[in-house]
Amino acid sequence: MNFEKVFATAASNCSYFNDRDCTKIYIGSKAYDSNTASIFNSVQAETNKHGIKASVITTGSFGYYDFEPILSINKPGQPTVLYKNINQETASSLISDFFIHDNPRPDIALCSIGSTKIDSIPSASDLPLFQLQNRIALRNCGYIDPENINHYIQRGGYSGLSKVLQMDQNDLIEELRKSGLRGRGGAGYFTANKWSVCHDAEGTEKYVICNAVDADPQALTARLLLESDPHSVLEGMLIGAYAVGASHCIVYLNAEYDIAISRLRKALEQMREYSLLGNNILDSTFSSEIELREVTASLVSGEETAILRFMEGKQAMPYIRTSYPAVNEFAGKPTLINNLETLSNVSAIFQNGSEWYSGFGTAKSKGTKVITLSGNIAHKYTVEIPFGTTLLSIVENIGGGVPNGKSVKAAQFGGPIGAFFAADSLDVPVDYESMDQLGSIVGSGTVRVFDSDSCAVEMTRDVTSYIQTQSCGKCVFCREGSLQLSDILQDIAEYKGRPQDLDLMIELGEAMKIGCICSIGETAPNPILSSIKLFRSDYDAHIHEKRCPMNNNA
Repeated sequence: MNFEKVFATAASNCSYFNDRDCTKIYIGSKAYDSNTASIFNSVQAETNKHGIKASVITTGSFGYYDFEPILSINKPGQPTVLYKNINQETASSLISDFFIHDNPRPDIALCSIGSTKIDSIPSASDLPLFQLQNRIALRNCGYIDPENINHYIQRGGYSGLSKVLQMDQNDLIEELRKSGLRGRGGAGYFTANKWSVCHDAEGTEKYVICNAVDADPQALTARLLLESDPHSVLEGMLIGAYAVGASHCIVYLNAEYDIAISRLRKALEQMREYSLLGNNILDSTFSSEIELREVTASLVSGEETAILRFMEGKQAMPYIRTSYPAVNEFAGKPTLINNLETLSNVSAIFQNGSEWYSGFGTAKSKGTKVITLSGNIAHKYTVEIPFGTTLLSIVENIGGGVPNGKSVKAAQFGGPIGAFFAADSLDVPVDYESMDQLGSIVGSGTVRVFDSDSCAVEMTRDVTSYIQTQSCGKCVFCREGSLQLSDILQDIAEYKGRPQDLDLMIELGEAMKIGCICSIGETAPNPILSSIKLFRSDYDAHIHEKRCPMNNNA
């Protein structure tokens, strides 16, 4: 089955999707939200009752968790309207009010999307949440049924794969190079360079591994993508497999993500039905299979060498590289490892073009980054911002700042091993170069906010304690260094610290950055080094005055 037939079949199987006379009503929520089914039944019953030509579609989450379930109504000839915090009762009354009484219910509307506006309902273009985003990896989240491959295809899905199957592999990699895409796993290595090395590696048997683990406990990128739009990742994997000549792909993901696993399995079944998996994909000479491997998530489980060891049936533990994975690694074969956010970008690039993609971001950090907001912040979203957006804008404009009349004390960016930024240093761009210069990382892209009641000693102690529990123990610098740092911070928090402890922690941290064998250990000192630099007065209060500066208690 070629792509033209695939597209025609998908269009036939969901004719309502492109029917301009049919109202589309989407219910977007977290996959495990128990209210979704009752809302669906209520909306379906109400549209049937009033004879409204409508298709009701359950989608995955938008990533706007505070507002979900979100009901999106796309009425012919009118802008799409998003309604927030819907339940069974409001859903029923909304359908009646909107369609029968011509009342668009601005009281529960989040915004409208479209060139025309509705009185009393804000336009998405005027809201920072939408205005500051460019959703590329998350482009379909909240807009398709993740268990229906036809929806993905109708929104351009697998057209990128169809295009590349007509291309020479070297030309494909050069096209990717023009996009400027860099790996979203943390290091920011140029994706085309990694693909080129694997493509040129000797051997006819090669592997592609998708790192789909949320190793950072605050991160939700993998969960959101796999539960809301698994095909964008799977298409990117197949493009990568074709580029390097791999016939076998593996998705490496959190074992606890039951719904994501279920949706991936269903997606693979549907792909096979459409000749998108297995032998002679889309009537080409390219053949490839995809399997799932589940791992118990930990901070080190997402590290590249740990992934390879787990694939070999060993403990997910980092090791010193003896060769580049793309040349000789899994099962002794050339192996391409990409993060799932990277692969979702890949499918978008080949659907829309490298020039289109390179128009987002900065000169050296092209494209976008998925960000999850957590901690003491008004809105805990997962969003996607273009590189170059400042931390200040993310925290204040998208996240809504700190609630309850308090102010920001600090924000930690890049996950547990990212650096702290003080309130007066948040006006920095999120991109690979800026973060590296400031002693931090892009990492998982999480932003954890701490309010003005937070003590730097305590917040650093907590994150360092977590890092220490996550050390695999193999590397002496990380095993002993993180333990010593954690113990010293605990002493300081309990007013047992000594003046020389700060210099000792700095010395230990700098030694870890040089001596640890993996990126987790090398970046583990980031929180401590940045915290001491920014909030020295908090440490001095604990050490010299034997009190916490936040409560003045000895």
